[in-house]
Amino acid sequence: MKSILVLLIMITSIYNSSAQIAGAVKMYNGRPVIMINDQPQYPLMYSLTDVPGGRWSWEELPNYNIQNFYKNGFRLFQLDIFFDHLWKEDNSISLDTLQMQINGLLKYCPDAAVMLRFHVNPPKWWQRLHPEENTLYADTIATPDINWGLQRIIQDDERTPPRTSLASARWKAESGEKLKEVLNKLKVLPEANALAGIQVAGGVYGEWHYWGFIENEPDVSKPMADYFKQWLKEKYKNNTQLQLAWNNKTVSLENATLPSLAEKRNAKAGIFRSPTEERKTIDYYEAQHNCVADDILFFCKIIKDNWPRPIITGAFYGYFYAVFGRETAGGHLALQKLLNSPDIDFLCAPAAYYPEASQTGDAYRSRGLIHSAILHQKLWLDEMDIQSPLLSWKDSAYKKSLDKSIANVRRNMLFTYTHGTGFWFYDFGPSGFNGGPRLTDHSSYGWWDEPTLMKEIKNLKSFFDSSIATPFTSDADVLLVHDTKAFFYTGSDRASSYMGHWANNWIPPAMFKSGAIHDVIHVDDLDKVNIDQYKAVVFVNTWVLNDQQKALIKNRISKNNRHLIWMYAPGYSNEKELNKNFIEKVTGIKIKQVETNSPVTMITDSIITKNNRFTVFNRKIEPLFIADDDKAIVLGKLDSIGGAAMVKKQQAGFTSWYMSIPPADIDLWRYVFIESGVHIYETGNDVLYSGNGILSIHTLTGGERKIALKNGKEITVVLQPNSTTILNSVSGKIVSR
Repeated sequence: MKSILVLLIMITSIYNSSAQIAGAVKMYNGRPVIMINDQPQYPLMYSLTDVPGGRWSWEELPNYNIQNFYKNGFRLFQLDIFFDHLWKEDNSISLDTLQMQINGLLKYCPDAAVMLRFHVNPPKWWQRLHPEENTLYADTIATPDINWGLQRIIQDDERTPPRTSLASARWKAESGEKLKEVLNKLKVLPEANALAGIQVAGGVYGEWHYWGFIENEPDVSKPMADYFKQWLKEKYKNNTQLQLAWNNKTVSLENATLPSLAEKRNAKAGIFRSPTEERKTIDYYEAQHNCVADDILFFCKIIKDNWPRPIITGAFYGYFYAVFGRETAGGHLALQKLLNSPDIDFLCAPAAYYPEASQTGDAYRSRGLIHSAILHQKLWLDEMDIQSPLLSWKDSAYKKSLDKSIANVRRNMLFTYTHGTGFWFYDFGPSGFNGGPRLTDHSSYGWWDEPTLMKEIKNLKSFFDSSIATPFTSDADVLLVHDTKAFFYTGSDRASSYMGHWANNWIPPAMFKSGAIHDVIHVDDLDKVNIDQYKAVVFVNTWVLNDQQKALIKNRISKNNRHLIWMYAPGYSNEKELNKNFIEKVTGIKIKQVETNSPVTMITDSIITKNNRFTVFNRKIEPLFIADDDKAIVLGKLDSIGGAAMVKKQQAGFTSWYMSIPPADIDLWRYVFIESGVHIYETGNDVLYSGNGILSIHTLTGGERKIALKNGKEITVVLQPNSTTILNSVSGKIVSR
């Protein structure tokens, strides 16, 4: 068998005649792009999957799809490889599979550039050999992997599998050495010429979520306990500082333990953790998230240091939206550590899955705080892994499904284009199809394998490529400000994390249909943004603000007649204590704390919207705040207890808005933005993206729309149902429909 593999490698190596590729990510005309041998490339790729039937480039079906995208102009491709394929049980490294994977692409795409998704989790045999390094779940025991049939290596990742702790020092040390060995063996082979970058993958599905995070609480293993102690030593330096922080005279840097399950889940101040009483748990989660970030940077640096020429490194990280209400247990909350590191060039994620994010008429959006990535000169890449709604050509609804497929692909691609980011088409292969027996009754053998749809993709890629020479422009005049730190200061279970999960995920879809254009950033990047661009700044979940952040907001943001819109409990914690007065100081509005056990419904003034009742939470909200300021204009009340739930107040140089509960209503946000002087393009509740000279309008229903361009010009456009229309944002001329 080995001789056959060697022969195949020798044969396919003939096709690998490309010159050596040097890859980099650099700022170019105002946005990050991929550089191949110092030539800018629009960041657009096609990617195979890790799923059997679609993962090996040399096999018939994956190779067919690779060629399909290649002949339609794609030159950047992503391929998966695991340590399981390379690191053998006798501790040797064999590159046979990796060579075949690269050569399967190069045989038909000789000038392609390769991005490897390299899974650095140790091989399954290593996990069995070192069970003491495994994750120990706080609330359950590990469930063995299914070990029969043709399985994905990451098949059972989302459960509570027996997986090596992401805090394991032994795993990092041994895997790090093996990664060096792989790189040193690979760099002298002809296949290395095509390698432009490596995406470091680990954790759940390679996406750097902590094992078991969706339903369970990780990790109380010895490796995590050891990491936690070391992290505490670096943070507190001595026992005195630790004891003061934990309010515990008996704890030391040597005897500190991990928090119990009850401590992890249960917050003592409603949904909030008390900084004085629960610092141990706050520290644990902060340490866990830093551990994962440390892992990513560890492997990225090895790649940078052991490759003979420039190479791109990146990882799945920065997931902020659609993290299932489990942000604290397994999200990506150490974002700034990666954004500030020179060892990583790009972050990536599948697009947001919910709410209202994937169907025709929904607002497609990235999962991360993408403008923060750009501010740090990092490339953000979306993984387009949602299957098109394309039906068999024999189906009576085929034409409608094709219209929807084209509209969805346009919408998704144009989101990234108008926001200065990139993406890849991720094809799960035959086992990933949702359409039943599609491979037997339809000529399509890939998620986008339909001539009209592929022609659209080709045309858009050509348009994107031509635009790279033009300076990037953003049309956003609304800025959404989010925070990751807030999740450390709220409980980790869904009963405690609901407020942040709701605010962060349900507000944006309404804004995309409000007629306004917005950007999203992390609160720590307010000092980097061009704030003069924005007329309204929405502070979505900034419930933990330290003194430096509050001073920055006061001195830089609260001026020039800007409107600041605050949600729920802004600044309620300063990282040291919880205090209602902090909310008043941040907003400039007097606040009152109230209690209720009833569902919380906000009723707004009829001038805002006819549908003026917003039942947001059918549970007790604790703590709950209302405005209590006779100088504020009341626009909404809580029906169960009364009190001002939505107000605005004119202050020196700016206007402050406060809402007790975060609303997810299109008309309400449109009203707020109009009052704030924000530009509204149209009021048809369509999905709008605007930037880089393009206005994109995505609609389910179609119909006549009056469009107001930013330069004052007004046009009328008739939109087709299930369509995405592309306009020149200056002239209003239809570019494509």
